[in-house]
Amino acid sequence: MKQRLFLMPPILAAFLALAADWPQYRGPGGLGIALDKGLPVTWSADTNLAWQTKLPGPGSSCPIVVGNKILLTCFSGYGLDLKNPGDMKNLKRHLVCLDRARGKVLWTREVAAVLPEARYDDQLLLHGYATSTPASDGKNVYVFFGISGVLAFDLEGKQAWARKPMAMGAPPRRCCTRIW
Repeated sequence: MKQRLFLMPPILAAFLALAADWPQYRGPGGLGIALDKGLPVTWSADTNLAWQTKLPGPGSSCPIVVGNKILLTCFSGYGLDLKNPGDMKNLKRHLVCLDRARGKVLWTREVAAVLPEARYDDQLLLHGYATSTPASDGKNVYVFFGISGVLAFDLEGKQAWARKPMAMGAPPRRCCTRIW
């Protein structure tokens, strides 16, 4: 099976190594604005590169920054090759914690997929099985892994809790009856 190697883009690695906390998608307040000064505006394989780190697999979520940690999601085991996606029972999602200054992997938590997972086609061809950006309140990091659930981990990697989402097509428990 052909596997893709995911290396964090150089500008992102340089930005994350220098910037303030970025605890959710689009950063503080969801504004997508970095207030830090002196961030690189050009990069290449040998310019403005702080570090590169090999990850367990690809992912298209945004990394977040909490203190001296960078947290991101990726997936492995299934859907790595368009022509031969593999066996769905091997699909795993990962929450990876990196040292912000060196890019060293501090810990990885692997979550097996609840089956049957969505097939490897349509939107998944573009984004894969790790698209939702983690979020943190500074104490825990929260991840959404589709039908496999919502999970919370402390910043040392210990799982705090896990919840399964409502079944697809089931009526919401507390919601207005109006359909938007």
